[in-house]
Amino acid sequence: MHISDIENALARPLPGKKAQHLMAPGYRPDYEIEEVMKFSPKIGGVLLLINPREEGSSIIFTLRKEYKGTHSGQMSFPGGKQEAADIDITYTALRETYEEIGVPVEDIQVIGKLSELYIPPSNFLVYPTVGVLKQETIFVKQENEVEEIIEIPLSFFLDDQNRTTTKIKIMGNSEVEVPAYVYGKYVIWGATAIMMSEFVSALTGKY
Repeated sequence: MHISDIENALARPLPGKKAQHLMAPGYRPDYEIEEVMKFSPKIGGVLLLINPREEGSSIIFTLRKEYKGTHSGQMSFPGGKQEAADIDITYTALRETYEEIGVPVEDIQVIGKLSELYIPPSNFLVYPTVGVLKQETIFVKQENEVEEIIEIPLSFFLDDQNRTTTKIKIMGNSEVEVPAYVYGKYVIWGATAIMMSEFVSALTGKY
């Protein structure tokens, strides 16, 4: 799929919750944005970053370090909390991407956005931006936060057979079965899978 096709798809009305629900855990509450704002959520920006390789585009993920927190050891997009100095939420995503994986802001072309997503466990309201690398890049991980930087082919996500379920342990050490994309040893579930689901649905029209 060409980058221009992706950009055109993202310019159309987004599928929103219909697509998000495809990869949402069954226990996830369905909040309306008005209700979310009553929780005074932290605002965050993440970047779904596309690397347009000759052999086929890939998506850049980070594997978080293990720590005592809600999202320990999870697969995620680069991103983080909006700071007062950020000019907008897209800049937040780009700034955090530079901090976490070393890609300069000027090396990324923003081509669209996805629907906002509330993450109840950490009380974050996240706004995803979609960007493309303008040139070949050497990734540099932020050692304190990022365990590994992973590229996964976009074609993997476009194949419906790769939507599956798996059992994961959540806080309290209880085990639940959740929708997921499983790529080798890497399990993408929760908020990252939900955002990825909308991205894929925007490209394919399936939701």
